[in-house]
Amino acid sequence: MGETTKRVISSAILVPLLVFCIHYAGWYYLQLYALGVVLVILGLTEFYRFADKGDDGKPFVKSGMVFGIFIFTVYYFQLLGAQKQLPVPPEILSAIKYFQNPNAYVIPMFLILFIWSFILQILTRPLEGAIHSVSTTIVGVVYLSVTMGHFLVIMAYDYGIFYIWLVAGLTFITDGGAYFGGRWFGRHPAGLKISPKKTWEGYITGIITATIYTIGLKLTWEHFSQTELPFSIAELLIFTPVFSLISVVGDLAESAMKRDAKIKDSSSVIPGHGGVLDLVDAVIITLPCSYFYLSAKASLGFVV
Repeated sequence: MGETTKRVISSAILVPLLVFCIHYAGWYYLQLYALGVVLVILGLTEFYRFADKGDDGKPFVKSGMVFGIFIFTVYYFQLLGAQKQLPVPPEILSAIKYFQNPNAYVIPMFLILFIWSFILQILTRPLEGAIHSVSTTIVGVVYLSVTMGHFLVIMAYDYGIFYIWLVAGLTFITDGGAYFGGRWFGRHPAGLKISPKKTWEGYITGIITATIYTIGLKLTWEHFSQTELPFSIAELLIFTPVFSLISVVGDLAESAMKRDAKIKDSSSVIPGHGGVLDLVDAVIITLPCSYFYLSAKASLGFVV
């Protein structure tokens, strides 16, 4: 079975699963939280494997996992308190109210992880590789838990589900368009040492297909919901190419890590795509960037 066929079959399974996790609120989004935890665990496993330099330093995997899951859970509590799809019992809201401000916990948790990692380094390992061990432990949590947590934070917006499909969709469409555009039309290499097979035609095709997708999504969403979305077509014509380029940066960043680790795919857990990081490398960059875009837009007085 060819790689393209495997990629299509995997997508046919993953997309309905994602649709269910995003749109079904009957379980207080527990299915979305569970999916996120699985992605965080698998993603951290792959990232920490990238960063393992043996005697020259390696991450503290168990500590990173514990802190990563805790931080992602804090973002879930924020979603639970802010979402309007399903009323949450008062006793549950009372139990999680102290965790509904991620900034009050995320930064202190990173400070604790920083200190704890150095304690482990001093007590259990030689001093060589200390900087690499501590820094990669922390970066892994930022790269997976904080970025994936912003997926949940975006869901809390009034138009959160639309924003998820807007950003995640344009990210994956950019990648898919670039993949097939490069295979079908690719003639001029982009000249990137980190990914020598990528072509300018592929990147351009990715941006064009993403733009078609976002405009089509807006028009379709408004038609069936009978609601005018706070995103004009003119804004989409600017937003989509910018975030398509951001998604390319996310993809190239993961490629750089794989080159550094001297491996082709982060793992083989997803047929046709490789590992979790191969699948979500771009979206974990575009999601937090889109959250800050929406936050800036709201602070300027625009409806989000």
